[in-house]
Amino acid sequence: MRARRGVVLGWLVVAAYAAALVFATVTTRDGAPRSADRGGDRSAAEDLVEAWERSRTATFVRLATFERRSDVTGSAIGSEDVLAQRPPRRIHRQLGGVDGRDDRREVLCPAAPAGTDPLPCTFEKAGGRTYAEDVAAEVDGLRSLVTGPDRIYAVAGGRVEGCFDLSQLRPDPRVPFGVDAQLCFDQETGAPANSRIRYAGGIVEVIAVTDIRSEVTEADLRP
Repeated sequence: MRARRGVVLGWLVVAAYAAALVFATVTTRDGAPRSADRGGDRSAAEDLVEAWERSRTATFVRLATFERRSDVTGSAIGSEDVLAQRPPRRIHRQLGGVDGRDDRREVLCPAAPAGTDPLPCTFEKAGGRTYAEDVAAEVDGLRSLVTGPDRIYAVAGGRVEGCFDLSQLRPDPRVPFGVDAQLCFDQETGAPANSRIRYAGGIVEVIAVTDIRSEVTEADLRP
């Protein structure tokens, strides 16, 4: 199933998780958050939490490209980005490595140095939190970041359906979405779609979706 046209358009405007959706800036010239609080939209924040939870419980394969670049030096690295999910199983491939989980067991396949054989995967012993418990904890953590008087991010609905703009309100070590970000979700499958995250110091990470399908095979979930 092709990525929905609205999602693809949103990413093209962003230019290639980059570059040309215009984000409302909440930073000083050095990329640090401004001290002035921006209210955001409470309903948009709740919608983001709901979309995030759906994205962790949906079944899909998302094909995309990943790029991390420095707007200061112009250097960049990138790779194919593949996310396959059929709860309680999830596999994510990026920059030559693989991470994921099979319900109570996490899976990690580190990226091998260029020109060498693939490194073996590591499977944690079963017995940790279940997939559902992990999702619940993740959703609670996101809600604490974007709602309430002590929130770290203001959230606004994006100009593309299914997208949300996040702006950091104050310095805090818990800043998984950088200084500002746009996160999009596929309306049909619930999968996380295009995204752009800008960190202090001029580092930008972009995911650009090329295809999303709801059919997931055993091969898709194999590390």
